[in-house]
Amino acid sequence: MASIHRVRVGKQGRIVLPKEIRETYGIDVGDEAVILAKGEELRLRISKISDDPLQDLIELSKNVSIGLPAKELKRKADEERLKEFLTR
Repeated sequence: MASIHRVRVGKQGRIVLPKEIRETYGIDVGDEAVILAKGEELRLRISKISDDPLQDLIELSKNVSIGLPAKELKRKADEERLKEFLTR
């Protein structure tokens, strides 16, 4: 079921998600928002904070080479998130 919600962009470009959307989708403070910009379209995806961040690090370490600088590690993590986002 689709619904339309109008929101305004506030100071510093902030957008507040309506309470109905936050409750329906279980969005909590600290959840991560990923925005995919393609042409004139923006897609928003919310990722929940993990219940087990240590396990997340273990899984990430399986795909990352030791000795990479922090910027490269972040780039690889961002690439993985984008791949996951595009395949859903």
